This record gives sequence, C-alpha cells and structure tokens, in this order.
Amino acid sequence: MTKTKKVVRTIVVAGVLCSLAAIATFSAFTSQADNPGNNVTAGTVTLTSNSPATAMYSMSDAKPGDSAVKCIKISYTGSLASTVKFYSPDTVGSLGQYVNLQVEKGTQTGSPVNGDCTGFSAAGGNLFNNTLNNLPNSGTAVTATNPTGGAAWATNDAVAYRVTATLSASAPNAAQGLTTNSHTLRWEASNN
Repeated sequence: MTKTKKVVRTIVVAGVLCSLAAIATFSAFTSQADNPGNNVTAGTVTLTSNSPATAMYSMSDAKPGDSAVKCIKISYTGSLASTVKFYSPDTVGSLGQYVNLQVEKGTQTGSPVNGDCTGFSAAGGNLFNNTLNNLPNSGTAVTATNPTGGAAWATNDAVAYRVTATLSASAPNAAQGLTTNSHTLRWEASNN
C-alpha cells in the first residue's frame, strides 16, 4: 500500500469516527419544560361624553341674572380602574369673577341629547359651584366620583351632570362688555 493511500484511508477512517462520535453525542436522553403563550397587552383608559367638543354654555349679550343650562353624561369604558378629574386648562377672562358655574352630579334616564336636561335628577351634590375665575386647573383638578361615590371608575361607569352658568344678578356696571374668553371644561381619566 502506498503512502498516499494510507493517508487517505486514515483521513476517511478519522472522518467516519468523528461522524459516529457526533451522532452518539446527540442520542442522549432529554427533557423540556415549556412556558408557551407569553404575551403582554396594555390596558386602556377611555373616557367619553355624549357631547364631545360641544360648549356647555355660550351666552352673548348676557345681562345680570341670565343663565345657560345643559346636561352631559360622562362615561368610562377603559379596562383599568381610573380616577376622573374635572378642570380647565385655560385662563378665564375678567368677566369670570361675575359668572358662577355649578356642576351638579345626578342621574338621567338615557343620554342627554344636545345638552337636554329632561329627566335629570340631582344626586350626589356639586362637583363644582364657584365663579369661573376659580375654576381648578390641572394641578388643582377636582375628583369626580363614580356612580356609587367612590374615587375609582370602572368599565361602564357613567355619571350625568347638569352644568349651569349664571351671570351674577349683582354684576356691577363695570362688567359691561367684559368676557370670560373662550375656555375649555375638561374631564380627564388616569389609571390609578
């Protein structure tokens, strides 16, 4: 046998032995413990009103004693328990000191249509009852309680409110021509 044949035969035998050793390595006993179906889904915080983006009051040429009244239903449909706050993110103009805003918690059959207060019944007191220049801001927001009076709102909680803006009957002559400026009333939910 030639030296070349011996080298080739040795290489082939070594290759076969390595292959057998690799197969033997993979024929060991095994066991597994799986944890299938891992997933994370974020909860939701969803607050709506039946009158989105609609002014609750708008009076022009108002005289002392004039009022505007509308009702609104605030509904929570998120999956996470949340706190609902009421405030205004805007600065109210100089007439605000003479305009009282009363936000009464209550119940109402159905949803108020276009702010209609038919069937509204006050229950639970006032959420806010003060002049517009004392409206809370985001840092001093008022907590709106859920239907049973608790702080945390749950899925499908809903509360009706009657909102009344009144230009004081005792507004002085100096109030003529003043304005509250356009401002937003905000209802905001945040999970606990």
